Amino acid sequence: MSVHEDMVLKARVRLLSHNERILRGEEGLWVYRALFAVSPAAHAYKLAFVLREAAEGPRVAHLPGARQALLDEARAACAHVPSHAPAHQVRMWEYPMAELRRIEQQITGARQ
Repeated sequence: MSVHEDMVLKARVRLLSHNERILRGEEGLWVYRALFAVSPAAHAYKLAFVLREAAEGPRVAHLPGARQALLDEARAACAHVPSHAPAHQVRMWEYPMAELRRIEQQITGARQ
């Protein structure tokens, strides 16, 4: 994936001006997507985190295809989390993925 240098610079500036640990929401998505393209190992965990958060959000609650696309992108990003990363980054999928499966089963069961 090729990212324009100005977008990467803008993403870095936005991230540096942010005071929290993780930049969330739509803004976090574009920032971490841009930075992941140039430095996957450094931004994989946070990109996967905001993607998973977006998949759990109300904007895609009734769009299973969109939810699945976000989760697939998050899984792909997780593949770039370095093996020497802290345990919470390497094992980030265990609880949230089980919870998402439970929610999807409830939605599927409610439709039938």
